[in-house]
Amino acid sequence: MQKHLTIRSGENNLSGVLHLPEYTKAKIPLIICIHGFVGSKVGEHRLFVKAARYFTERGYGVFRFDFSGCGESDGDYGDVTVTKQLREVKDVIDYVSLLRGIDEERVTLIGHSLGGAVASLTAAKDSRVKQLLLWSPVGKPYEDITGILGPKAVHEIFKEGQHDYLGFMISKTFIQDLKKHQPLEEIRSYTGPAHIIHAAADEQIPKEHAVRYSNSLNRREKTESVYAQYIESADHTFSSYSFEDELFSKSSAWLEGNTSDQIALQP
Repeated sequence: MQKHLTIRSGENNLSGVLHLPEYTKAKIPLIICIHGFVGSKVGEHRLFVKAARYFTERGYGVFRFDFSGCGESDGDYGDVTVTKQLREVKDVIDYVSLLRGIDEERVTLIGHSLGGAVASLTAAKDSRVKQLLLWSPVGKPYEDITGILGPKAVHEIFKEGQHDYLGFMISKTFIQDLKKHQPLEEIRSYTGPAHIIHAAADEQIPKEHAVRYSNSLNRREKTESVYAQYIESADHTFSSYSFEDELFSKSSAWLEGNTSDQIALQP
């Protein structure tokens, strides 16, 4: 079952889709999917749609949404900043964690690419996030995103104040705001279980971030050890059925290791 939802955040309405399992006996653990830079709740090659259906079949509720300026949400990308996206994730958690049938004590964030950095920054500050799963996460927002844009575009942004990137207006404010956020450091404030899966042939985000995240998380006291996994030959968006299958199965195996005993499905 899936339901379209609209969530108010600041001056914008955010478009989202809630997927629910067909049969449950108890409250449902919730996964919130957070998309990346100039992305959407659908994902490249429908990655988030497929992920939602995969996890729903295994007893999870899944909510995927568009940040403002993305997909079907209000706003323009020229007004986007990571700081603003962090407020939007908070508003999303406020709304969906209290929906009827959802277990607010079992909220997991899955973040891909820049969404991984946003998920990490959120988990570091919001105790409602109980599990964190990162897919090819941005670790150094300013360096990683300007690396994707390229030096010519970055020069134009600082000179002209903006740059048209594939139909998305990237502002100087967006770029400067990236410097404020250090997820590899801030993640140490998160106290729950975490896992990182990175594409081994990632052409956009350094695969070394997986180890950097796990090392940072493992510096915490009295928390479970965190490990990184890789999907061999996979590109940044896991763009093949085999990459998707491995990504979903590795994710599910980790999630079930933490929550399977709490999920009760009807036969």
